[in-house]
Amino acid sequence: MRIHRHLYLALILTFILGIREGNVALWKKGDPEPLRVFPYRVETLPPQAQAALERGISFDSLDELEALAENYLS
Repeated sequence: MRIHRHLYLALILTFILGIREGNVALWKKGDPEPLRVFPYRVETLPPQAQAALERGISFDSLDELEALAENYLS
């Protein structure tokens, strides 16, 4: 039971960084609408970052998001 609870929580707390109308956006996995659309245009990022965002970058914690944001948006 405990393992199932942790798995369920991990699924709920999974986020995806991707693209919405040319801007970097954040989704909670499974939601059709983003939680936030950032004012950063994807075309200003390096090609590798653009490709990763097109595929969607999954992460499970806000610490991971912070590290990603520092790498991609600074």
